[in-house]
Amino acid sequence: MRINKISLYNFGSYEGLTDFDTNVTDGRNVILIGGKNGAGKTTLFTAMRICLYGYISMGYKSQNSYYKRAIIKLINNNAKIYRPTKSYVKMEIVLSNGRGIDVYCLVRSWTFSDVLDETFSITKNNCELSADEIADFEKYLLSLMPPELFNLYFFDGEKIADFFLNDGGNERIKEAFLTLCGYDTFDIMRKNFKRIKGVGSKNSQALDEYIEAKKAAEQANRLLEEFTDRLNKCVDDIGTCEADIDILDKEYTQKGGITEEEWNRKLIKLKEEEKKRESLNVLLRKWANESVPFIMIREQVEALKHQIEKENDNLKYRHFCEVLESPEISGLLSDELSSIKQQAFELFGSDEPQILDLSFEQSADLMAQINDILQFDVAKVAKCKKVIRNSILLSARLRKELDSSNITSVKEYVDRRIKLLERKSDLLSLQVKLEQDIATQKDTVHLSTITLERTQAGLEDELKKVSIGNISARAIIMLDKLHDVLFRRQIRKVEEYFRKEIKRLMRKANFIDDICIDDNFNTHIYRMENFETNKIIEVMRENSYDHLANLLGEKGLLELQITAGSENVDEMIKYYNRQGVASVTLPVEIDKSSLSNGEKQIFIMALYHSLVQLCNYEIPFVIDTPFARIDTEHRYNISKHFFQKLKGQVFILSTNEEIDSNHLAILNDNVAFTYILENDGSRGTEVLANAYFEV
Repeated sequence: MRINKISLYNFGSYEGLTDFDTNVTDGRNVILIGGKNGAGKTTLFTAMRICLYGYISMGYKSQNSYYKRAIIKLINNNAKIYRPTKSYVKMEIVLSNGRGIDVYCLVRSWTFSDVLDETFSITKNNCELSADEIADFEKYLLSLMPPELFNLYFFDGEKIADFFLNDGGNERIKEAFLTLCGYDTFDIMRKNFKRIKGVGSKNSQALDEYIEAKKAAEQANRLLEEFTDRLNKCVDDIGTCEADIDILDKEYTQKGGITEEEWNRKLIKLKEEEKKRESLNVLLRKWANESVPFIMIREQVEALKHQIEKENDNLKYRHFCEVLESPEISGLLSDELSSIKQQAFELFGSDEPQILDLSFEQSADLMAQINDILQFDVAKVAKCKKVIRNSILLSARLRKELDSSNITSVKEYVDRRIKLLERKSDLLSLQVKLEQDIATQKDTVHLSTITLERTQAGLEDELKKVSIGNISARAIIMLDKLHDVLFRRQIRKVEEYFRKEIKRLMRKANFIDDICIDDNFNTHIYRMENFETNKIIEVMRENSYDHLANLLGEKGLLELQITAGSENVDEMIKYYNRQGVASVTLPVEIDKSSLSNGEKQIFIMALYHSLVQLCNYEIPFVIDTPFARIDTEHRYNISKHFFQKLKGQVFILSTNEEIDSNHLAILNDNVAFTYILENDGSRGTEVLANAYFEV
């Protein structure tokens, strides 16, 4: 399928008639349409979808009032001044009929007065088609690109990540995968085989049991997936709630808001500092009165100390002599008395007069005071003053904080915080419940799988006993098995394509090393990381099998088991002890929600391109906002390895900040047409052909 021409008449910002020549030739398949935000790119994107698919392009099942109101909004506002208003979108497309080329002209037009009327006409090779032929053509067009593929071929760079990653993304991937591979016919065949199976055949009951068991197993798996999605959302909501609490606290603090407890703590601290300074000032005054004056005359104090010591020695000598001269002692020492007194004089005595003439008690008190003065640490005064200065600064800061603080909005803050905490509490309770539901549902899935296997085996045994006449039952089982085999084969192709694409598009080495798409079409991405072998062995010894799986991940644990050749933990420990290697490399699953917006976009574009490569025929790609969330370096990779690899026509609707002259140079050999959309503010969008930004 190829689009040769697009015409818009009074549609959106395109007032009057606007034509786009898009008839690509000579292997050039890119039509580059540039315009700043609001210039009309998305309007053109919408017009192409509506022209081809009408109300189906908006997700409606009929031409209802919602669809009509949307179309009325899309009719040019200046044109709506005059009634009745005419508007249309026309596309000339080329389709192969197997022997040659047919040229179709599709015109979806509207007349608006008090109500909106829509008509859809088609000419084939300049011959107008009848209503029945148009209906057949619409069915053919839908088979060529069903609604499941709309978001793949009409690619909105700002929304494509939501298509793959939001709730239900795995179902959307599954539908697109089945359609691209043509496997959606399996369900049709299965329903027909079920319808024509012999109602009275002996294996009817066994087949019914098998079908019911398969339904029950599918329902159990869907419910488990639903619980898991709800749990993931619950965990995300808890994170959001915690972030909201942090933001509320920060905003309240930035606005000067504090709690009453904080206010009281600051007041108490302020009073404590004042009391501390008062105590220190009393101490300073005491030192000033009792110690500092004497420190200033330190030499005199030391001289006084020396004098007291001398007088104390002399006093000792006098007392000693009095004892010697007592009748009792002097009689005993009469011959030696004079010599002893002389020796005592030389040790203690003095001829100097007694100036102070203090008693031993008086001299002891005075010496204690003198020693206190001489031992006084002058640095204590400086330290005390420093503490007082710091206390003054702290008090000033506390007063400033109190002056700038606001407790008037504390009630509102507390109320909002309580609500958030209650919300978080509810979410935590829900998380516990969902975890319990998941555990219960896993048991249900296990039992339903066992039942399905049993009924399938029973049906196969029953079929062996009956005639070939009931071949439809066998066909259902065959289709299920073939379905699974073909699924896995095509999924392996997608995984292999992805491994190549992600390496081309992503600049980071070892960003994503592997991908696995499971049977429920959930995508799991992995990065290879090194683990110390001794730590792995330690984990094996200390943890249970389930805990080990939680720590390493299912795929990481499987790799350990495959390498060791055993699922037994003790055998695995023995194996890795024998190997003597320092580390092992294991795949670690990456949480897709942890990727940045740009990384998500690269991941999605690699997955997207891997999927569309399953399509065996060419359909035009219409890509709006191609570089949403993509940085400069990755834009180069996408220009070189993504756009150039797409089969068929590629319409790129870009702003001046996305596809610039450097990217245009990369795409130059592929570009067939360039257009610039400009919004003049009066007539709406003007189109400049053979022009582009900076060129």
